[in-house]
Amino acid sequence: MSRWGTKAFIAAVLILFAAAAYAQRELLPASDPIYTFLLRQSMRGNIHGFYWGMIPLSRKEVGAFLDSLEHVSSLSPTDRGLLRDYQTQLSWEHRRNLESSSSFLPDFGFSGIFDDAPQKYLYAHTDSTATVFMDGFASYSYQLGRGDSVGHTYASLGEIGFRVRGTFADRLGYFLQASNGKQFGGSHALALFDPRLRANKKFNSDQESYFDYTNGYLRYDADWLALTIGRDQILWGMGYQDRMVFSDNTVPFDFIKLDLRSGSLRYSFLAGSLITADTTGHTVLSKYIASHRLEFDITSRLRLGLSEAIIYSNQPPLFTLLNPMAFLTSADLSTEIGTKGYADNQHNALIWIDAEYRLLRNVRLNGTWLIDDIDFSKFGKSDLSGNVEKFGWQGGVLWNDALALDNLLLSLEYTRIGPFVETHRTIVNSYTNWGLPLGDHLQPNSDEWGFGADYDITPRLTVHGRLQLQRTGENILDASGYMVYNAGSDLLRGDGDLVHPNIFLEGRRVNRTLGNMQLIWQPIRQYFIELQYFYRSLRYPADALTLHDSVYWTTFRFDY
Repeated sequence: MSRWGTKAFIAAVLILFAAAAYAQRELLPASDPIYTFLLRQSMRGNIHGFYWGMIPLSRKEVGAFLDSLEHVSSLSPTDRGLLRDYQTQLSWEHRRNLESSSSFLPDFGFSGIFDDAPQKYLYAHTDSTATVFMDGFASYSYQLGRGDSVGHTYASLGEIGFRVRGTFADRLGYFLQASNGKQFGGSHALALFDPRLRANKKFNSDQESYFDYTNGYLRYDADWLALTIGRDQILWGMGYQDRMVFSDNTVPFDFIKLDLRSGSLRYSFLAGSLITADTTGHTVLSKYIASHRLEFDITSRLRLGLSEAIIYSNQPPLFTLLNPMAFLTSADLSTEIGTKGYADNQHNALIWIDAEYRLLRNVRLNGTWLIDDIDFSKFGKSDLSGNVEKFGWQGGVLWNDALALDNLLLSLEYTRIGPFVETHRTIVNSYTNWGLPLGDHLQPNSDEWGFGADYDITPRLTVHGRLQLQRTGENILDASGYMVYNAGSDLLRGDGDLVHPNIFLEGRRVNRTLGNMQLIWQPIRQYFIELQYFYRSLRYPADALTLHDSVYWTTFRFDY
């Protein structure tokens, strides 16, 4: 767009909206590391009212938390530096001016692109009615794979994109992001270690060298009530290493979402559209999700979360499931007719109960119980009738400033997901989007011990480490790939759950050791160098077989 075109666009916006712009209502992306920073400050008692179980938050809310930390004297030197960086990143929310920022347009100046002090934009405009912020971003990644499964290969990929965000008339936030990428060379299979690429249609079609992404939404925010229409990443659940309700293990999906909040109470309802394929590999015409979550403090130490979701497909959206004030599991029963002695059972209903307990300053416990199916008359049965009981559990502890070391965050989580949990007999109604889990990364009929460490060494240098010890009872396949025993370990194969008694870890046993180390360095504001190492060991005791793989990952990126 030309300089005059940009001015004309802004002028049109100003005519449409005539109120003072005081707050940024668009959301700060769920992937921003600022949320971990705020979590650590909440655990220290430096901020109040920040809740981990439902992210993302508006830039206004995040800016208010940063403001409340400005005069906290107990911040470590590293956290004080992080606070300064985040206040610059959200300078408009913090100071209500752009003095801590610079804009590439409209003056086309190259001299400041490597300035370290200001927050840099392609274009920024603010006035009494509207704000407009435009950014560009690009990255280049090189992956090197070595091992029994991946062979000796590499993959190199590049991506470039833009985003536009802002607020109109103090209430209406907007966001649009789009990017295109290309694999320049190497192994397509190695590149698929990135779940975003596994869920990208273009990258897995005939044009397998190219990929693209787009997110965007409109969001009306009246403080106590917000309505969002669009596509964005949503994170629900109390887990720190992974979340059992909504996680980032798949790509964002389209939705309409209503949010209500008052004090410690948070409520969200959404109706969304998912992508899946049937047994022939063809995309299903329609797959929908209706879900809601309620969070509140029972005591000053104990926070409770209640969530529900209904997955259904190959039919129009159901108004019964669009009621934000309904118990979805019960309401869903009124949409399925069935006959005497036979339930229609074409929809997939799930319930989560999770809690966070503030045990001590800097120590929190969390737990989640996932109920996929339950029949109290069959509870505890070990015969075939007990197969209707399908549960998942997660429990963990989070320790901030661990080992008397400022900014060190240690975590321990145990997760167990029973056979056929989150699957469905109609296959297309599994709890997935693009074939990837909406919740925890762990596949059914598995358990995992997860150990994590996150450490801000300096305000611009961070290290993340994960060690995961997993056990799975996998489905047994013959030489041609035909399933001869369904142990309930495949999210996309929920059929056959009543053929034999479901026994945890039954099937072809595989023990995995997964390790991941990531170093993120920001030498200049908004320019990043990321080094990552991933290790995988797969042990099959019955076959006396062990496989080892290593992937080295280097990424250069800027967000400007």
